[in-house]
Amino acid sequence: MFEIRATALADVMFLRAPASRDDRGSFRKLAHGPSLSAAGMRSDFAEIYCSTSVRDVVRGMHFQAPPHQHAKLVWCLEGRVTDVVLDLRSGRDSYGHAIALDLDGDGRNGVYVPEGCAHGFAVRSDHAALLYMVTSVHAPEADLGIRWDGFGFDWRIDRPILSARDQEHPPLAEFVTPF
Repeated sequence: MFEIRATALADVMFLRAPASRDDRGSFRKLAHGPSLSAAGMRSDFAEIYCSTSVRDVVRGMHFQAPPHQHAKLVWCLEGRVTDVVLDLRSGRDSYGHAIALDLDGDGRNGVYVPEGCAHGFAVRSDHAALLYMVTSVHAPEADLGIRWDGFGFDWRIDRPILSARDQEHPPLAEFVTPF
């Protein structure tokens, strides 16, 4: 089934999807409730999104605050990204720590982001497509973020392409976690 590996942040998992390829193209499984549950991940997804981005786009760092928090399963379908998860869970030694994972469409890999963590990514290829499966419905009033350059992570991009919203989030030092 899925290859699942723990990361340096508790409950954040790196996944490799089962897939097959033949003359017609490829096929991959992106969710299997029993496998996810057996590894301690949620599989009760409420919404699914897909984003496309160009090289040097940085999206993040996004999360939803309680009571609308969610876990997120993110797959890179095309291209290559550096995926970043920032721990916002108070009382943990890992609070404020971030990890980066390289995801690419050819590698059939993804990341599981638990509740209480912010998520973002930087595009390393000319084009990238990501699929997000989340366990709660979008609630605009709970849709928050940490400023992309406000937690000490080196994105390795000289001139990132950012949304106005992502530029307005507070840095981690000014954030009071609800988690």
